[in-house]
Amino acid sequence: MSVLQSVGDYPKVRRALFIILFICFGAIVWNISTVENWIIFNWLFLGLLLLDFNQDQKDVPWLSFLPKGVFLLFILYFIYRNAPHIWYVLASYEKNHVNHWFNWNELFRSIPFNDAALFRVYQPEWFTIFLRWVYGYGFSLALWVAVIRSFLTRDAAKMLRYVLSSHTFQLPIIVPFYATILLQEVWYVLGHPDGMARNFTPEQAAVWSLNCFPSMHTSVSFAILLLALREKGKIFRRSMVTYCSLVIFSTMYLEIHWIIDVIAGMVLGYATVKLVDKLYEKLEKRMEKKQLQAQVRTSE
Repeated sequence: MSVLQSVGDYPKVRRALFIILFICFGAIVWNISTVENWIIFNWLFLGLLLLDFNQDQKDVPWLSFLPKGVFLLFILYFIYRNAPHIWYVLASYEKNHVNHWFNWNELFRSIPFNDAALFRVYQPEWFTIFLRWVYGYGFSLALWVAVIRSFLTRDAAKMLRYVLSSHTFQLPIIVPFYATILLQEVWYVLGHPDGMARNFTPEQAAVWSLNCFPSMHTSVSFAILLLALREKGKIFRRSMVTYCSLVIFSTMYLEIHWIIDVIAGMVLGYATVKLVDKLYEKLEKRMEKKQLQAQVRTSE
């Protein structure tokens, strides 16, 4: 049943509540887009991946889902809104106060093919510009598109699964690596121009080129790629797999990450997806057990 058909079946009061909640949903999505200043291509990408959301819809009444769905989306947006500032503060603190135990710059530079130069044999300008868009939004766009689509499928558990499998569980695992290992981006170590053309000052470059191992762009993208493969909608599944693969490729093409960073990121992404799977399995078993106990008490 479509959204409009659902609205038509509601009495006036419930219909008004439905409309208000959907306006709130739209407002949150718009505010999500302002955090990293989405451009027209981001919206087109979102629109493309929403074309077949009905194929993954759960049979849940809209009005029973919308209050918790809107609340969850707002909480996720609020965290996301403040994340860039927190990340910059942490990066600056790391640069000024953290004494890394290991310096892997020269080690990674010395490993044959580790600089991923084989992915940069052909670099037409149009493709470089395209991959800058892919990488520039690659840390969060795939996640938000998946979360927004999961909202429209009326699946709060899936919304959380995408979030937990990516940034939420990965960040605590990655931070100890970033705090103990000094490894900077390929372009910085090799003395090349920044592949993203970010026009950094020397001080900014020293801060923003930190934190390479493992690649979190890769780990987040690979986790979302694995989850997207479970979706029924072919447009979403194929488009998301393509985009996430391009994010991973762009980290090497633009001289951001070393090949070993990317491999480690893929291992981390796989691990967090499986970790969340185990967590969900345990929660489902616990809920089933409680339901059985409630049925036994009722029958008595």
